[in-house]
Amino acid sequence: MRKLALIVCVLMLISIVACTNKEDVGTPGTAGTNNTIGTTGTNNTTGTAGTDEKTLTGKAQGYGGEVTVTLKVKGTDIVSVEAVGAKETEGIGSKAIAELPGKIEAADSTKVDGVSGATVTSNAIKEAVDSALASNK
Repeated sequence: MRKLALIVCVLMLISIVACTNKEDVGTPGTAGTNNTIGTTGTNNTTGTAGTDEKTLTGKAQGYGGEVTVTLKVKGTDIVSVEAVGAKETEGIGSKAIAELPGKIEAADSTKVDGVSGATVTSNAIKEAVDSALASNK
């Protein structure tokens, strides 16, 4: 009976360890302004930030054609996002082109809600941003 209890305890411990979030969030900020996590720079929220601003581009297939995004990043901070999709449906896809970049900038992530009714264009913008960020690694 004791062996069974010991085995159950070991399995529970393994499960807890396996399910623990092991995301690396960097080290506490030591220089710069408004760092919550990071080592240098301004307004960093995660990771370590560099001092050089980079321009990145990414592309993905939207509803009406290719969607292109241009990002400016400084370390892990997404400074700006510009999306262009000339063939996206006016009033629907164009709404995602106008609104979604601001949401991505504010969140420093593509893990944001898409624009209602413009799912394909929203997903294309997120995919293009992810592609641009992946090219920076």
